[in-house]
Amino acid sequence: MARYTIIGLGTFGFNVASKLFEKGHEVIGIDIREDLVQKAQPFVSQAIVADATDQETLKALGIEDSEYVVISVGNKIDTSILITLYIKEMGIENILVKAVNEVHGRILKQIGASEIVFPEKEMAHRIADRIGYKSVIDFIKLGDEISIMEIEVPEELIGKTIAESEFRQKFNVNIVALKSLVGDEYRMVIPNPEYVFRHRDTLVVVGEEKMLNAFKKKKK
Repeated sequence: MARYTIIGLGTFGFNVASKLFEKGHEVIGIDIREDLVQKAQPFVSQAIVADATDQETLKALGIEDSEYVVISVGNKIDTSILITLYIKEMGIENILVKAVNEVHGRILKQIGASEIVFPEKEMAHRIADRIGYKSVIDFIKLGDEISIMEIEVPEELIGKTIAESEFRQKFNVNIVALKSLVGDEYRMVIPNPEYVFRHRDTLVVVGEEKMLNAFKKKKK
């Protein structure tokens, strides 16, 4: 069980904190607003009302041994920059910060944030990718160039084995898992080369984004 500290218990921070707690981790939630702290109390190990922009207060909270510190203080750019600086000075290496825009993100990187997230932007792109192509069920970026996509099995592959389909050679992406309908529910499997594609199968594929985009266009 790892220890995590979440600073800022608005929508993003609360959901990160509660999910980590659900997974069995020790989670400390911090916010300056008492109502948000009270709301979070049942979903974290410890909920604290504190001003994280006060360096001495932050040090007194005893969060130095946190595996990760997540900073999510809404649109308060100056506040998130100051807290990130203080957390870095405490020697914590893994600092994930919610950024408002690209400039904000660059500043946070320069002062020590190890990871920057843009939740609204990333969710918007994910939704656009999903609804922009009728066969795409989900689309997630894994990095600057690599993404993972869940998509309906191409019609021309139904009835063929994975080996016969020459999927990798034709589409230049890799199948990492497959969801197949068994009875009334889907089951995730790691398919072998002899698996025969069936109607309503969905594929989880990974590859360079340009290759996935080309594959999506074939399925549009």
